[in-house]
Amino acid sequence: MERMKDKVVLVTGAGSGIGQACAELFAEEGGRVVVEDIAGDKAEAVAAAIRERGGTAVSMQGDVAVAADVERMVAETVRQFGRIDVLISNAAVQKVVESIELLSEEDWDRVIDVNLKAAFLLTRAVVPPMKQQGGGIILFTGSEMGFIADPAIPVYVASKGGLHMFMKAIAISLIKHNIRVNAFCPGETNTPLLQSEIDNSPDPAATKAAYDAWAPIGRMASPREQAAVALFLASDESSFVVGSTFLADGGFTASI
Repeated sequence: MERMKDKVVLVTGAGSGIGQACAELFAEEGGRVVVEDIAGDKAEAVAAAIRERGGTAVSMQGDVAVAADVERMVAETVRQFGRIDVLISNAAVQKVVESIELLSEEDWDRVIDVNLKAAFLLTRAVVPPMKQQGGGIILFTGSEMGFIADPAIPVYVASKGGLHMFMKAIAISLIKHNIRVNAFCPGETNTPLLQSEIDNSPDPAATKAAYDAWAPIGRMASPREQAAVALFLASDESSFVVGSTFLADGGFTASI
């Protein structure tokens, strides 16, 4: 199938993990993909691999928390391809702390800026071209942690909970312009970052077993499984889905 045939897709945070899997899958489905990451070398490596497999991809470097960078990457996407059909706002960071008084203001600001402010900046930038072309898709990477509390990651859960509500608010207003907005909300996913955490733990086997036991399904998701959810939400197959926080968490939130 070519569910993204000739669609122009901008994926942020696509140098690794779920973002990379989205870029690869959307390209396989016929999309023309813009691979964005704060690490430009990683973005180009992903784009180059897509091109080597016969897909269409370009890379862009930028910080999604900086308005000028966001405006530049959206303008460059439209300049190169003439439109922007799908935005996947995926870039995110996390900060683990033992107690709230150990969370610095700088770390709070950075997590909120990347995980929440960037969603606003990207939306503000892509809505004008989407309105002009008659519609589009905006898709945010939410999280199961936007639904539950975890004292070890207070700013992360705040950012994702806020992101979910921001998504719902703009989904209501933008659907009249044929711009469909949703969020897919991954559970534990075996990204390179998480695998590094496992590998560097005192007991990698025990750490992996704990992550696998997190959800009733009994294992972590692969980035590709999460990308498949994103593809569904960005395709015409989900044409009646608006303002949804679509969970792909192996049953974790259903079990608590």
